[in-house]
Amino acid sequence: MAMSKVNGLMRTKLGLTLIEVLIALAILSIALTAMIKASSQTILDTLYLQNKMVANWVGMEVINETRAGVIKLPMAPARVEEERDRLGQTWLWRGQLTITPNTHIRAIQVDVFLPQTQQPPLAHLTGYLYVE
Repeated sequence: MAMSKVNGLMRTKLGLTLIEVLIALAILSIALTAMIKASSQTILDTLYLQNKMVANWVGMEVINETRAGVIKLPMAPARVEEERDRLGQTWLWRGQLTITPNTHIRAIQVDVFLPQTQQPPLAHLTGYLYVE
């Protein structure tokens, strides 16, 4: 609390000046903006990780179905392309078999995408299949 002398009398100044209030509001708004931006980025990161996890599930499902003989994948360069619905979203997967140095082993290559985006695959998985 500051004291000021007006007309020979001592008076106390109560409260803050307008400049002090404006500076405090500016500092508060900068801090709140930074918190909102950090929260927004965390939400975007969580969505990306959720999509990547589901894409891996879809890819592993395709690899396991290929190993079980449910899906027949062609040898590269030909490939199969299909859609699957998982967790309320449609997922596009592309799969093919490729040759490995071992004549009895084939590599199963699977890429999983969100079909409405023009982005690289969210998941690229490789599994192996024993052939007689």
